[in-house]
Amino acid sequence: MSGGRDVQRYRKNLTGKYDGSLNTRLLFIRGIAGVALILFVIFRFVIGTSTVSGQSMNPTLKNGQHVFFLRIQPSYKVGDIISFRMPSGEYYVKRVIAKEGDVVSIESGKVRVNGQLLDEPYANGATETQEETVVYPYKVGEDAYFCIGDNREHSIDSRSFGAIVKYQIRGRILGNYGPKVKETKKKKKS
Repeated sequence: MSGGRDVQRYRKNLTGKYDGSLNTRLLFIRGIAGVALILFVIFRFVIGTSTVSGQSMNPTLKNGQHVFFLRIQPSYKVGDIISFRMPSGEYYVKRVIAKEGDVVSIESGKVRVNGQLLDEPYANGATETQEETVVYPYKVGEDAYFCIGDNREHSIDSRSFGAIVKYQIRGRILGNYGPKVKETKKKKKS
């Protein structure tokens, strides 16, 4: 039975040397590490952040505005604002106007999807075709989305490069954060 007493004495010697502050510090460090791990997992696999660059989404989103997006989304619907990566490595933020199987036509500054005029209260400016790479009517392919910026006259989008495929999409924009971006107004000369 002396083996059992030796173990008890050993435990008592180990714990008896500390006044509890070390245990408190270790628990605190473990807690911080746990929170850091949870935040890493959330921001790596669930939520992402981006910064809007340019005027293509005015007035909905402004240049320099910070946005966060949901990465885990099985599909996207017309009207969703998404962040996606181009093959060049650039990141864009645009609005989905058509999805797989839809037929897009642009005529007289208006967008039609499957023959129906698209109601776009968010659109700023006339929607004109861009470059000769996209021929209308344009049928959106499998697992693809046709995306256009809200500021139609200042946006490079699917009108130039065609539909984007699902694997390019980083996520659906949920909202913005950070300081409010102020528009600078030009002073009138008198």
